[in-house]
Amino acid sequence: MENTNNNRPAPPTVREQLANTHKVYTRRMWYIYGVGLVAILGFFLLLSFQLPSFEQLENPRSRVASEVYSADGELMGKYYIENRSPLPYDSISPYLVQALVSTEDERFYTHSGIDPWALGRVAVKTILLSDRSAGGGSTISQQLAKLLVGRPNTKGRWFPVRYWLLLTTKFKEWLTAVKLERSYTKEEIIALYFNEFDFLYGACGIKSAADVYFGKLPKDLSISEAAMLVRLLQNPSLHNPRRNMQAAMKGREQVLFNMKEAKHISEAQYHELRVQPIDISKFKVKDHNEGIATHFREYLREHLVEILSKPMANGKKYDVYRDGLKIYTTIDAKMQRLAEKAAWAHLSEHQTKMFKEWPEWNKEGSSKSPWFYQPKGVRDDQIDLRVRTLERLIMESDRYKSLREELMPTAEQLQIRDTDILRLRAIDRALKRSPRGTDSLLAAWFRTGEVSNEVGDKYRRLIGSSDWSNIKKEYDLVMDEMRKPVKMKVFAYNSKQEKDTTMSPIDSVRYHRMFLQTGSIAIDPINGWVRSWVGGIDHKYFKYDHVNRRARRQVGSSIKPFLYALAVSQRNYSSCQTVYDQQVTIHKGEGRFNLDRDWTPKNAGGGYSGASITLTQALVKSLNSVSAGLMRDMGNTQDFRNFLAGAGIDTVGITQSPTICLGSADLSVFEMAGGYSMFANGGYSITPIFIDRIEDKNGNVIYEGTTYQEQEDILGEQNAFVMNEMLQDVQRSAGGFGGIKSKHGGKTGTTNFQADGWYIGFTPTLVIGTWVGCDDRFIRFRGLGNGAGAKMARPIYQNYLRYLEANPETGYDPNAVFPRPLKLEREQECGKFKGMNFGEDDDSVPLNNITDDNMIINDWD
Repeated sequence: MENTNNNRPAPPTVREQLANTHKVYTRRMWYIYGVGLVAILGFFLLLSFQLPSFEQLENPRSRVASEVYSADGELMGKYYIENRSPLPYDSISPYLVQALVSTEDERFYTHSGIDPWALGRVAVKTILLSDRSAGGGSTISQQLAKLLVGRPNTKGRWFPVRYWLLLTTKFKEWLTAVKLERSYTKEEIIALYFNEFDFLYGACGIKSAADVYFGKLPKDLSISEAAMLVRLLQNPSLHNPRRNMQAAMKGREQVLFNMKEAKHISEAQYHELRVQPIDISKFKVKDHNEGIATHFREYLREHLVEILSKPMANGKKYDVYRDGLKIYTTIDAKMQRLAEKAAWAHLSEHQTKMFKEWPEWNKEGSSKSPWFYQPKGVRDDQIDLRVRTLERLIMESDRYKSLREELMPTAEQLQIRDTDILRLRAIDRALKRSPRGTDSLLAAWFRTGEVSNEVGDKYRRLIGSSDWSNIKKEYDLVMDEMRKPVKMKVFAYNSKQEKDTTMSPIDSVRYHRMFLQTGSIAIDPINGWVRSWVGGIDHKYFKYDHVNRRARRQVGSSIKPFLYALAVSQRNYSSCQTVYDQQVTIHKGEGRFNLDRDWTPKNAGGGYSGASITLTQALVKSLNSVSAGLMRDMGNTQDFRNFLAGAGIDTVGITQSPTICLGSADLSVFEMAGGYSMFANGGYSITPIFIDRIEDKNGNVIYEGTTYQEQEDILGEQNAFVMNEMLQDVQRSAGGFGGIKSKHGGKTGTTNFQADGWYIGFTPTLVIGTWVGCDDRFIRFRGLGNGAGAKMARPIYQNYLRYLEANPETGYDPNAVFPRPLKLEREQECGKFKGMNFGEDDDSVPLNNITDDNMIINDWD
């Protein structure tokens, strides 16, 4: 029998078994290595897609402030999400660079983004030996990468997820640091780091930080100041001198010590500087209430948002808050300061007269308060409207809003708005006057469209209900709290533009409404450049801008020069043209005036002299009779409306009634000053512009204001010369211009009940339009002695001219002359009254069909 065991393979030897085992483990090791390598490469590849782009590295998250400059190169303000204005390396103080490198990264110039020695120190001293004073291991490039990448919010996360997020973020920072080192020079990295860091108090970047903390540019910082700011890079809260001066001193000392060790300063300098106090006397948080032309800058912001939302010439859209634009305006900073000074000087004095006019302004129900003053002819519903206007303002206050949430649960539960409460309270007052008060008031609201039938039915149900009784009780509780005096700051005419006082919140609303406001603009009549823009007396407490096209007030007699100009142009009148001061009636159905009854305006004094006078004398006296006669001779109002439109005035909302010739229209200071330019420049209508150009962050011009500049000869040089001479004569007769060298002309305007005072004046190089009045038209002077345009507005113009002439650095030329035709085609010398005083121009405007209703703007809803 054959032995089959001989055919079996021999069992492997020990050597062979070891060899086989080695092969298996080797294959497994290679497999693990390969998978691990792929995983690591995949991990870094995945992270690489999440790194910032080169554009983001250069302009991190596009959060660069746009800057607004005056025509003479002064930085006026910024628009931003973060107050960040990047600087190049050469604009940064070398002390900052030395302090940064010696403190944060002493091997910065030798490593490539990651410092192995620093990492080793952290591993041994900080981790193994728990020595927290050993310092960190992050390079400047890594710290910049940390700012660019950002740290995720791990609060509340499961701890494996939290550690995973921190690990991936750290690797992203390392990769970004290496990318930065490969893409930028060391100097560029330092500049990027300084530009990106948030130093608190709205100071994003080193330019803002130097300005906020020390009122300086970064290149002008001292060694001590640079050291303090660099210490903030480690912990801006801990080492902040505003919060902890001792910690700030200690932190600065450490930076100075590092600079000494790095041989940037001497031993003697170190000991001298480390004991110096930190001077933050110029510390100032920047906001939009600071600086010059505050109202202009706010209006400019709105305008920029509008124009930049459309593609520019290069096809791109821009964000004024993020794209680092440079907006060069036409405002002259020196002239702007003088314009603000001129308004402040007059109104600070004139305001005392306003408080004397209403000595009990804060007493409810007093006839010596403008809210309750009720002379003959003023109806109860007009007083009621004033009260509602005040209540609306009270309801807009933060104090009221917080009290409403706390003390008015019924109103909150029933979703009764403040507007509803105002109307229901008005119905209550109407019911006290008449049992049918509800019906009459609702009927009036229905006619005007103020409320719908559905809302009216809701008010009928509520007015007699227990819910309304509860709401009234709750509202009274709120008002009781609002009447309690508390400590607060209010506006005041002093160096700080505010004062500490104790006053009830309600009285604070009344107090601020009592202030005379102003809108004043200066325009170059040749090129249309806006040189100054004063939109109010203060921007912190009074945000509303009284210059721009939306800020319309009744213009009174300041519109008459346009009417005279049209008459001069249509009929070739000279200033010597004979006119008559006599009663003028435009009859119902006459011409194309669309009157439903006869219209017979009166002069401000109520009578007529019956005398024949020159056109110039009529304008000097601002006679309504002559203006009405000129309008009647035209046969319609459309010619005048068209002329105003040609002068740059929006006529859409202007009445087609002949009362337009006496100034019944509401117009803006912007439009009026632009229109008067024709009287100074030889007859040309111009479009005022306030933006010269806009540049992107790289200096490319993306917008030019002159592109939108329009000029049109609408008057002609002969007619313009006639008007120019007449308006100069108006001011020669008025007096009050002693010491002013400039040739100039102009016209005042005073509206019904002295609610508005105007003066539009001009020189050969400047048109200055000024309005003065209170935001509520019923708060006013009750006589022309203080309330005429000559008393309220003209002194600002006079102050401004005197300041300009006294400050030649503005470039203003008091010796400039008006353009004059080579040949005069019309008689100008007609027994002129140069030097003769005709008395104050009689420009208060009784319009007959305009009542006290027009004095109150119904905008309380």
